[in-house]
Amino acid sequence: MSALLEIRALHKQFRGLTALDDVSFDVAQGELLGLIGPNGAGKSVLINVVSGVYAASAGTVWLRGTDVTSLPTYQLARRGIARTYQNIRLFARMSVLENVLVADQRYSARPFRTLFAGGRREDCAAAEVLLERVGLAAKRDALAGTLAYGEARRLEIARALAGRPRLLFLDEPAAGMNELESEELAAVIRSFRAELDVIVLIEHDVALIRELSDRLVVMDSGKVIAVGKPAEVLADPRVIEAYLGAEEADG
Repeated sequence: MSALLEIRALHKQFRGLTALDDVSFDVAQGELLGLIGPNGAGKSVLINVVSGVYAASAGTVWLRGTDVTSLPTYQLARRGIARTYQNIRLFARMSVLENVLVADQRYSARPFRTLFAGGRREDCAAAEVLLERVGLAAKRDALAGTLAYGEARRLEIARALAGRPRLLFLDEPAAGMNELESEELAAVIRSFRAELDVIVLIEHDVALIRELSDRLVVMDSGKVIAVGKPAEVLADPRVIEAYLGAEEADG
C-alpha cells in the first residue's frame, strides 16, 4: 500500500518545551492506524499540527505527495482532512441535525441564516443519513446539549464526516465511555471505514485499539518509540514500560 500521509521529522515547541521531537511515520492508503501513549506523550499535539491547529516548529507533513505543513485548517479540510477533539465541542444550543449541517462544506458555503430556516431538503437528507448510521436519527431535533455522553461522542463523529473527508482523526473518542458505549463506538467506526482513505485513532482503550487498528504507533515524551502490528507492539518491553507499566503493576 502506498503512503497517503507522510510525517517527517516533525517538531513542536511551546516556549522552550518540546512537545514533538523528530516524529516520523507514514500512514498507508486504506489503513486504520492506532496512535497510543501515556498522557502527555504528544499525541494530541501531533494531530493538532497535522490538522493545522498548531504550526509546526520544524519538519514536514505530506498528503498525497504534497507538502501541506503550513496550510491552515480550512484549506486542509478542503483537502479532505477532518477530526474530532478530545474534549467534546458541540454547539449545545443547536439541534443534533443542525450540528451536522453546519459542518457540511457545501452547505456552509451558503448564507448561514439558511441553517436556521431548515436548510435545503437534500442537505437535511444527507445529514439524516449520517445520524441514522450513528444511531441518532430519533434525536435529530433534540438540542445537542441534552445528549448523553456516548451520544455526544457519536454526534461529533457524524459532524466530522459531514464534510466528506478522506482522512479522519479521532482523538480519544472512547474517553469516559462504559463498555457498552465503547462497543457501539467500535461498530460506528467499522461501518464508516471503507468510505475513508485513512483513519487515525488516538485511544487509551487498549481493547478497542487492538480490535480496530491495522498498525500502532506508540509515542512517549514527544517521540515515537514503536511502530508495528498491534500484537507485537503491545508486547514490546518499551511500550509496556511507557504505556502499560502502571496497569501491569496494578494487575
